[in-house]
Amino acid sequence: MERFFLYIDTLNQFIMKKIFLLATLGLFISCSNVQNPDYQANVEITKKWIEVFETQNFDLLTEIVSEDITATAPIYGMGQVGYDTYMNDIGKFYTDNFSNVKFNNPVFLPGVDNETLVPNGGVRIYGEWSGTSNESGKDFSVQAYHWFEFQDGKIVATGDYFDATGMLLAVAPDQD
Repeated sequence: MERFFLYIDTLNQFIMKKIFLLATLGLFISCSNVQNPDYQANVEITKKWIEVFETQNFDLLTEIVSEDITATAPIYGMGQVGYDTYMNDIGKFYTDNFSNVKFNNPVFLPGVDNETLVPNGGVRIYGEWSGTSNESGKDFSVQAYHWFEFQDGKIVATGDYFDATGMLLAVAPDQD
């Protein structure tokens, strides 16, 4: 009889562990599927942002960027910049000086509010930029991370993280 109760006790422990595991898994899955309703539309705007550089279409950049933008520039020492600097020193610079540009293997992820960690409709992307310098004809390839926040269908905040300075040095004309 004692063996019987030991068997029942072991069976109960086994069942309780499985119930706990299923409950935890269910909670995890239900929490991870929360998505902001604006996310997919903002992914499409982000794809247009990529298109700006792949097609050297600066006019498209003016359509998708808010004049209230705050941007963290990828170039050493620039820090946060506003609309004019972002458009001229970043957007115009890259669209005018590089061709055959591609953003390879993009991974799109939802952005989250930094305090609540709730999806906020923002977009984060990882990938690899490649292309050719118009001045030197040298090719480049650089891993990158970008994040975007949106308001009224336009980019209002962004950050670019890649080795822009190293990329520019790598494609610089050879010194005689």
